[in-house]
Amino acid sequence: MILLYEEGLLLTSIEIEFSGKKKVIDCVVVDTGAAHSIIVIDEVSDIGIYFEPGDHLVNSVGIGSGEFCFSKKIPFVKLANKEFHHVDIDFGNLDGFPISGLVGLDLLKTGGFIIDLNDMKLITNS
Repeated sequence: MILLYEEGLLLTSIEIEFSGKKKVIDCVVVDTGAAHSIIVIDEVSDIGIYFEPGDHLVNSVGIGSGEFCFSKKIPFVKLANKEFHHVDIDFGNLDGFPISGLVGLDLLKTGGFIIDLNDMKLITNS
């Protein structure tokens, strides 16, 4: 998958399926400093993802700020050519950042991804 480099950020797309509805979310940052992936809730409300009783509340802490999010098990996620099934993804707001989410080490490490900065690609052999 081709990576875009804009304003100092590596950007990609991620596909999510929930309740039988699929959506491709663009402008997602590849963030090796993030332990967990997070998607901005406004990007997925149209496919039925919202906070429900039983969802786990998460305090997502980054450099300079913290955000409260919720975690939900998602039946299908696709990043580059790698498919994930029944994975926990965090959802919330990333106030002040013009992005749709972060792909963190939870998906990058599990998927065996390599970030090729010469060719600007996100690749996996697994």
